[in-house]
Amino acid sequence: GSRDARPAVTPVAAVLPAGGSGERLGGATPKQFCAVQGRPLVSYTVRAMERISWVSDIIVVVSPENIGTMKSIIEKYGHKRVTIVEGGITRHRSIFNGLKAFAENEFSNHLLQKPEVVIIHDAVRPFVEEDILSKVVMAAKEHGAAGAIRPLVSTVIASAANGCLDHSLERARYRASEMPQAFLFDIIYEAYQQCTDYDLDYGTECLHLALKYCKTNAKLVEGTADLWKVTYKRDLYAAESIIKGMCSSLWLSVCIF
Repeated sequence: GSRDARPAVTPVAAVLPAGGSGERLGGATPKQFCAVQGRPLVSYTVRAMERISWVSDIIVVVSPENIGTMKSIIEKYGHKRVTIVEGGITRHRSIFNGLKAFAENEFSNHLLQKPEVVIIHDAVRPFVEEDILSKVVMAAKEHGAAGAIRPLVSTVIASAANGCLDHSLERARYRASEMPQAFLFDIIYEAYQQCTDYDLDYGTECLHLALKYCKTNAKLVEGTADLWKVTYKRDLYAAESIIKGMCSSLWLSVCIF
Protein backbone atom coordinates (compact mmCIF):
# COMPACT_ATOMS: atom_id res chain seq x y z
CA GLY A 1 0.00 0.00 0.00
CA SER A 2 1.02 3.63 -0.34
CA ARG A 3 2.93 5.19 2.48
CA ASP A 4 0.37 7.93 3.12
CA ALA A 5 -2.38 5.33 3.58
CA ARG A 6 -0.73 3.94 6.70
CA PRO A 7 -2.69 4.89 9.84
CA ALA A 8 -0.51 6.50 12.46
CA VAL A 9 -1.49 3.90 15.05
CA THR A 10 -0.01 0.66 16.17
CA PRO A 11 -1.10 -1.96 16.52
CA VAL A 12 -4.20 -2.51 14.41
CA ALA A 13 -5.81 -5.95 14.37
CA ALA A 14 -8.68 -7.43 12.37
CA VAL A 15 -11.49 -9.75 13.47
CA LEU A 16 -13.18 -11.62 10.62
CA PRO A 17 -16.44 -13.33 11.59
CA ALA A 18 -16.65 -16.47 9.42
CA GLY A 19 -19.10 -18.52 11.43
CA GLY A 20 -22.18 -18.19 9.24
CA SER A 21 -23.99 -21.29 8.02
CA GLY A 22 -24.73 -19.86 4.58
CA GLU A 23 -28.40 -20.86 4.56
CA ARG A 24 -29.30 -18.06 2.11
CA LEU A 25 -26.76 -19.40 -0.36
CA GLY A 26 -28.75 -22.61 -0.42
CA GLY A 27 -25.81 -25.01 -0.46
CA ALA A 28 -24.33 -27.50 1.95
CA THR A 29 -21.04 -25.58 2.13
CA PRO A 30 -21.08 -22.29 4.07
CA LYS A 31 -20.34 -19.49 1.59
CA GLN A 32 -17.07 -18.45 3.26
CA PHE A 33 -15.65 -21.88 2.33
CA CYS A 34 -17.06 -22.04 -1.21
CA ALA A 35 -14.39 -22.18 -3.89
CA VAL A 36 -14.00 -19.21 -6.20
CA GLN A 37 -11.49 -19.94 -8.98
CA GLY A 38 -10.56 -23.03 -6.98
CA ARG A 39 -9.83 -21.15 -3.77
CA PRO A 40 -12.09 -20.71 -0.71
CA LEU A 41 -13.66 -17.27 -0.42
CA VAL A 42 -12.34 -16.72 3.11
CA SER A 43 -8.78 -17.10 1.81
CA TYR A 44 -9.21 -14.07 -0.46
CA THR A 45 -10.48 -11.97 2.45
CA VAL A 46 -7.62 -13.06 4.71
CA ARG A 47 -5.20 -12.29 1.89
CA ALA A 48 -6.66 -8.78 1.46
CA MET A 49 -5.94 -8.12 5.17
CA GLU A 50 -2.58 -9.86 5.13
CA ARG A 51 -1.28 -7.67 2.31
CA ILE A 52 -1.61 -4.66 4.62
CA SER A 53 1.61 -4.33 6.58
CA TRP A 54 0.07 -2.36 9.44
CA VAL A 55 -2.51 -5.05 10.34
CA SER A 56 -0.66 -6.96 13.05
CA ASP A 57 -3.07 -9.83 13.77
CA ILE A 58 -5.96 -11.39 11.87
CA ILE A 59 -8.50 -13.31 13.93
CA VAL A 60 -10.79 -15.60 11.95
CA VAL A 61 -13.82 -16.70 13.97
CA VAL A 62 -15.33 -19.96 12.74
CA SER A 63 -17.92 -22.39 14.06
CA PRO A 64 -16.49 -25.43 15.88
CA GLU A 65 -17.19 -27.84 13.00
CA ASN A 66 -15.17 -25.68 10.58
CA ILE A 67 -12.01 -25.19 12.62
CA GLY A 68 -10.26 -28.07 10.83
CA THR A 69 -11.24 -26.68 7.43
CA MET A 70 -9.91 -23.23 8.35
CA LYS A 71 -6.63 -24.69 9.66
CA SER A 72 -6.07 -26.52 6.39
CA ILE A 73 -6.80 -23.33 4.39
CA ILE A 74 -4.20 -21.42 6.41
CA GLU A 75 -1.63 -24.18 5.80
CA LYS A 76 -2.44 -24.61 2.11
CA TYR A 77 -2.26 -20.90 1.25
CA GLY A 78 0.51 -20.02 3.70
CA HIS A 79 -1.48 -17.36 5.55
CA LYS A 80 0.48 -15.53 8.24
CA ARG A 81 -0.50 -13.60 11.37
CA VAL A 82 -3.80 -15.55 11.53
CA THR A 83 -5.35 -16.91 14.72
CA ILE A 84 -8.43 -19.13 14.60
CA VAL A 85 -11.01 -18.59 17.32
CA GLU A 86 -14.10 -20.70 17.92
CA GLY A 87 -17.30 -18.80 17.23
CA GLY A 88 -20.50 -18.54 19.23
CA ILE A 89 -24.05 -19.31 18.15
CA THR A 90 -24.69 -15.80 16.79
CA ARG A 91 -22.68 -13.20 14.90
CA HIS A 92 -22.25 -10.92 17.94
CA ARG A 93 -21.20 -13.80 20.18
CA SER A 94 -18.63 -14.77 17.56
CA ILE A 95 -17.21 -11.25 17.29
CA PHE A 96 -17.07 -11.05 21.10
CA ASN A 97 -15.06 -14.31 21.14
CA GLY A 98 -12.71 -12.83 18.55
CA LEU A 99 -12.12 -9.77 20.73
CA LYS A 100 -11.52 -11.99 23.76
CA ALA A 101 -8.44 -13.45 22.01
CA PHE A 102 -6.70 -10.18 22.98
CA ALA A 103 -8.00 -10.03 26.52
CA GLU A 104 -8.76 -13.50 27.92
CA ASN A 105 -6.31 -16.39 28.03
CA GLU A 106 -8.75 -19.21 27.33
CA PHE A 107 -9.54 -17.87 23.85
CA SER A 108 -5.97 -17.97 22.61
CA ASN A 109 -2.95 -20.09 23.62
CA HIS A 110 -0.94 -16.94 24.14
CA LEU A 111 -2.55 -13.54 24.52
CA LEU A 112 -2.11 -11.51 21.36
CA GLN A 113 -0.93 -7.94 21.66
CA LYS A 114 -3.97 -5.83 22.42
CA PRO A 115 -4.55 -3.47 19.49
CA GLU A 116 -5.36 0.19 19.82
CA VAL A 117 -7.84 -0.15 16.95
CA VAL A 118 -9.67 -3.28 15.81
CA ILE A 119 -11.19 -3.71 12.35
CA ILE A 120 -14.30 -5.91 12.08
CA HIS A 121 -14.85 -7.22 8.58
CA ASP A 122 -16.98 -10.03 7.16
CA ALA A 123 -15.09 -13.03 5.82
CA VAL A 124 -17.47 -13.02 2.83
CA ARG A 125 -16.42 -9.54 1.65
CA PRO A 126 -13.20 -10.36 -0.20
CA PHE A 127 -12.69 -7.15 -2.19
CA VAL A 128 -11.66 -4.78 0.57
CA GLU A 129 -8.93 -2.26 -0.27
CA GLU A 130 -6.27 -0.70 1.95
CA ASP A 131 -7.68 2.78 1.31
CA ILE A 132 -11.10 2.19 2.93
CA LEU A 133 -9.50 0.20 5.79
CA SER A 134 -7.13 3.08 6.45
CA LYS A 135 -10.00 5.60 6.39
CA VAL A 136 -12.15 3.69 8.91
CA VAL A 137 -9.15 3.04 11.17
CA MET A 138 -8.14 6.71 11.27
CA ALA A 139 -11.77 7.76 11.80
CA ALA A 140 -12.10 5.23 14.65
CA LYS A 141 -8.97 6.58 16.24
CA GLU A 142 -10.50 10.05 16.24
CA HIS A 143 -14.16 9.23 16.98
CA GLY A 144 -13.96 5.84 18.78
CA ALA A 145 -15.92 3.99 16.08
CA ALA A 146 -16.32 4.20 12.31
CA GLY A 147 -17.99 2.24 9.55
CA ALA A 148 -18.26 2.15 5.79
CA ILE A 149 -21.60 3.13 4.30
CA ARG A 150 -23.15 3.01 0.84
CA PRO A 151 -26.16 4.75 -0.69
CA LEU A 152 -29.35 2.69 -0.54
CA VAL A 153 -30.03 0.96 -3.84
CA SER A 154 -33.67 0.21 -3.10
CA THR A 155 -36.26 2.22 -1.23
CA VAL A 156 -36.91 0.69 2.20
CA ILE A 157 -40.58 0.17 2.99
CA ALA A 158 -42.42 -0.89 6.12
CA SER A 159 -45.39 -3.21 5.86
CA ALA A 160 -48.39 -3.09 8.17
CA ALA A 161 -49.73 -6.13 10.04
CA ASN A 162 -52.24 -6.77 7.23
CA GLY A 163 -49.44 -7.12 4.68
CA CYS A 164 -50.11 -3.77 3.01
CA LEU A 165 -47.70 -0.88 2.62
CA ASP A 166 -47.43 1.18 5.78
CA HIS A 167 -44.81 3.75 4.80
CA SER A 168 -41.53 4.12 2.94
CA LEU A 169 -38.33 5.84 4.03
CA GLU A 170 -36.94 8.80 2.14
CA ARG A 171 -33.99 7.12 0.48
CA ALA A 172 -31.75 10.20 0.42
CA ARG A 173 -31.78 10.39 4.22
CA TYR A 174 -30.61 6.80 4.80
CA ARG A 175 -27.52 4.74 4.06
CA ALA A 176 -26.72 1.05 3.96
CA SER A 177 -24.26 0.05 6.68
CA GLU A 178 -21.41 -1.99 5.22
CA MET A 179 -18.11 -3.40 6.37
CA PRO A 180 -15.31 -2.72 7.22
CA GLN A 181 -15.96 -1.12 10.58
CA ALA A 182 -13.27 -0.10 13.06
CA PHE A 183 -13.25 0.71 16.77
CA LEU A 184 -10.93 1.72 19.52
CA PHE A 185 -10.45 -1.73 21.05
CA ASP A 186 -11.34 -0.60 24.57
CA ILE A 187 -14.67 0.88 23.41
CA ILE A 188 -15.99 -2.10 21.47
CA TYR A 189 -14.73 -4.61 24.05
CA GLU A 190 -16.42 -2.63 26.82
CA ALA A 191 -19.66 -2.51 24.78
CA TYR A 192 -19.65 -6.29 24.31
CA GLN A 193 -18.94 -6.86 28.02
CA GLN A 194 -21.93 -4.73 28.95
CA CYS A 195 -24.47 -5.77 26.34
CA THR A 196 -27.45 -7.94 27.10
CA ASP A 197 -28.09 -11.50 25.95
CA TYR A 198 -30.83 -10.09 23.75
CA ASP A 199 -28.31 -7.86 21.96
CA LEU A 200 -25.87 -10.76 21.59
CA ASP A 201 -28.55 -13.02 20.15
CA TYR A 202 -30.57 -10.67 17.95
CA GLY A 203 -28.39 -7.64 17.23
CA THR A 204 -26.51 -7.24 13.97
CA GLU A 205 -24.90 -3.83 14.10
CA CYS A 206 -21.62 -3.35 16.01
CA LEU A 207 -21.80 0.45 15.59
CA HIS A 208 -25.12 0.38 17.47
CA LEU A 209 -23.53 -1.43 20.44
CA ALA A 210 -20.78 1.19 20.67
CA LEU A 211 -23.43 3.92 20.68
CA LYS A 212 -25.81 2.19 23.09
CA TYR A 213 -23.26 1.13 25.71
CA CYS A 214 -20.36 3.57 25.28
CA LYS A 215 -22.17 6.66 23.91
CA THR A 216 -19.78 6.55 20.96
CA ASN A 217 -21.13 8.18 17.82
CA ALA A 218 -19.53 6.39 14.89
CA LYS A 219 -18.04 8.35 12.02
CA LEU A 220 -19.57 7.12 8.77
CA VAL A 221 -17.18 6.78 5.84
CA GLU A 222 -18.45 6.62 2.25
CA GLY A 223 -17.34 3.26 0.84
CA THR A 224 -16.80 2.11 -2.73
CA ALA A 225 -19.01 -0.26 -4.70
CA ASP A 226 -16.71 -3.26 -4.12
CA LEU A 227 -17.65 -3.70 -0.45
CA TRP A 228 -20.55 -6.04 -1.21
CA LYS A 229 -20.78 -9.39 0.46
CA VAL A 230 -21.33 -12.83 -1.01
CA THR A 231 -24.83 -13.75 0.18
CA TYR A 232 -26.51 -15.68 -2.60
CA LYS A 233 -25.31 -18.19 -5.17
CA ARG A 234 -25.33 -15.57 -7.93
CA ASP A 235 -22.85 -13.52 -5.85
CA LEU A 236 -20.34 -16.38 -6.06
CA TYR A 237 -20.47 -16.20 -9.86
CA ALA A 238 -20.00 -12.43 -9.71
CA ALA A 239 -17.02 -12.84 -7.35
CA GLU A 240 -15.52 -15.39 -9.72
CA SER A 241 -15.72 -13.03 -12.71
CA ILE A 242 -14.21 -10.15 -10.70
CA ILE A 243 -11.29 -12.32 -9.58
CA LYS A 244 -10.77 -13.56 -13.13
CA GLY A 245 -10.68 -9.95 -14.29
CA MET A 246 -8.20 -8.99 -11.59
CA CYS A 247 -5.91 -11.84 -12.46
CA SER A 248 -5.92 -11.16 -16.18
CA SER A 249 -5.34 -7.41 -15.86
CA LEU A 250 -2.49 -5.39 -14.36
CA TRP A 251 -3.25 -7.13 -11.07
CA LEU A 252 -1.10 -10.04 -12.19
CA SER A 253 1.78 -8.91 -9.98
CA VAL A 254 -0.36 -9.08 -6.83
CA CYS A 255 -2.47 -11.98 -7.90
CA ILE A 256 -1.41 -14.39 -5.28
CA PHE A 257 -4.85 -13.16 -4.60
